[in-house]
Amino acid sequence: MPLGGVRAAPLVPLSVGLSVGLPVGLAVLLAPAPAHAQPEPPGAAGPSPEAPPPAAEHGWLDGDHLTGDWGGARSALADRGVAVDVFYASEAFTARGASSVLGHVDAAITLDTHKLGLWDGGTLYALGQNNHGNRGITDAVGSAQPVTNLEAEPYTQLTELFFEQTVADDRLRIRIGKQDANRDFGTPRFGGNFINNNFGMFPTTPLPSYPTTGLGAIASAQPVAWLTGKAAIYEGSPDIGGFGLTTAFQSGAGYTLAGGAAATHHYGPADRDGGTTSAGAWWQSGEFPELGSGVAMPRTFDTNAGWFVQDDERIYLHPANPDDPRGLTVILRASWARPDRTPVTRYAGGSVAWHGIGPRRNDTAGLGAGTFRVAAPLGGSSGPGPGNEWFVEAFYKLRLTAFFSLQPDLQWFHHPGGDGADALVAGLRVKVKL
Repeated sequence: MPLGGVRAAPLVPLSVGLSVGLPVGLAVLLAPAPAHAQPEPPGAAGPSPEAPPPAAEHGWLDGDHLTGDWGGARSALADRGVAVDVFYASEAFTARGASSVLGHVDAAITLDTHKLGLWDGGTLYALGQNNHGNRGITDAVGSAQPVTNLEAEPYTQLTELFFEQTVADDRLRIRIGKQDANRDFGTPRFGGNFINNNFGMFPTTPLPSYPTTGLGAIASAQPVAWLTGKAAIYEGSPDIGGFGLTTAFQSGAGYTLAGGAAATHHYGPADRDGGTTSAGAWWQSGEFPELGSGVAMPRTFDTNAGWFVQDDERIYLHPANPDDPRGLTVILRASWARPDRTPVTRYAGGSVAWHGIGPRRNDTAGLGAGTFRVAAPLGGSSGPGPGNEWFVEAFYKLRLTAFFSLQPDLQWFHHPGGDGADALVAGLRVKVKL
């Protein structure tokens, strides 16, 4: 698919991704993990829109990409303001005797206007995606939310295409175009390793996010070093697939407003430990049928609204050593939406993860849990009225190199869909940075 006039890398079939990834993993299983790598940024599977620094001199196994530095071309492009990133992720999950295998491709290009010799502070970002395989494991579990953050119907689309400009020493940032609101109002800074979808965008919040991104504009201001405020407007009814650049202008599509603030703090030796506390609210226009009333003629509302809060903390094992990434992350989150018109009306969750397991300095192990209220339980066995779903996830992310990881994952669900039978889910995710 053309991405902003630049053709993306060829999409890789699932069988090719596994045949490339698994032999590489076996070949480097006993190799030491990179000493200075950090946990991955938030997101379902894709790259960050920030251009990477030029690659240092190192061997192939110590590099950041399976395909290497292209004989120096990748670094040369980055030096001139053109960063290219391609990721392939594949996962297999099983529950209640059913199984699911999914594959996912991200192909992104980032243009830096300063390095291109144009002007300071500008970034043009384009992300194309392809999702393939069967639908996922959620139907077998009966959950009211996707069990994994890759689950979606098969599609190929232009997921993001935006321009971002910073001014006033990066204290003001404006982004316009098709984008994922998850990067601004969803996944906490250290939450990207969890697979369950509820650790990303809040399940009560209808902001455009993977895979249903949308057109929008956001302004972010940082009046002081520790405080950031954001205000955004997004289309209300985006679609999956294709370019998706016209749905915001359809009659009756509605729109969503969002705003919030985030405060950062530091403590401990060398002030390296710290975290971010954030809060926000959203308001949406459209048509929202009344839920859970049990009446024959439910009402229809033309607005909806809600709020969300979260706190993420990172505590280093050796905070005085900037080259040691090992440490603990703790995340707490909660959100709410109007209960008479929102399928998921309230949510609370939290997680802990430890980065750096013995000699495996770049591996991560995590445990998280949460609960949310389903306005109309999916099974229908509890009659009118809401029900609560609970979930727990445990994972171990084995980063064999900076470009290849294996992640076994276990999840347990209590009353999935609000009234379903308990379910245990087991799976494995493979990810390769090409």
